[in-house]
Amino acid sequence: MGLRFRRMLRLAPGLRVRLDNHGPTLSIGPRGANLNFSRRGIHSHAGIPGSGVYHRQSLWKRTSRTGKAGKKKR
Repeated sequence: MGLRFRRMLRLAPGLRVRLDNHGPTLSIGPRGANLNFSRRGIHSHAGIPGSGVYHRQSLWKRTSRTGKAGKKKR
């Protein structure tokens, strides 16, 4: 099992930055409804806090430009 890293920083109310192995992610909005900006794209999240019920929608998805699609997985 590999080493994992994750750290959440609150910059202001409704503004958070998550640092992990995949890179930084910026989250804007209140608890229960927010926008996430990351290397993988932009996503909107809406849900009922504490219930586990939520909806996630991709607004923009980054396409691979590195040519990794043709490599074999181990």
